[in-house]
Amino acid sequence: MQSPDGQAGPGLRPLPGGGVDDTAGGVLNAKIARAVVRTYRTFRGRGPTKARALYRDNIVVVVLQDVMTAPERSLATHGWDGEGLAMRRNLHSLMCPALTAAVEDLTGSPVIAVMGDSHQYPDLSVEVFVLEEPVDPQRSAAAGGRFRRG
Repeated sequence: MQSPDGQAGPGLRPLPGGGVDDTAGGVLNAKIARAVVRTYRTFRGRGPTKARALYRDNIVVVVLQDVMTAPERSLATHGWDGEGLAMRRNLHSLMCPALTAAVEDLTGSPVIAVMGDSHQYPDLSVEVFVLEEPVDPQRSAAAGGRFRRG
């Protein structure tokens, strides 16, 4: 992706890593990434073209690429970058309950905090989830079916 002035900025490369491994953790990462993309598509009219999730202990991070909608691109092209980012942040506050529910369902752990932010050039967003307890991929929805407590 290029900036509005047609210049390619530093770091404008696809996200590394192509495949998802067959482990329960890899399956869980893929399911979380797909759930976040679905939520973005529902609330924003289109989803990111690339998403990558990873977790460690009680932290889940999802990096999204090619997130901007057509109106956000238009705002950025005409120098109104701040307005586009403000629109994304407002929508993010509306998406938080759905994002939280998806991650809780897939990990089996309550989300105690969700934070997100965006960058325009390159066009990336990040979602960070802090869970009440560490992720156990063997107990999660990735291990088979929906997670059920107790």
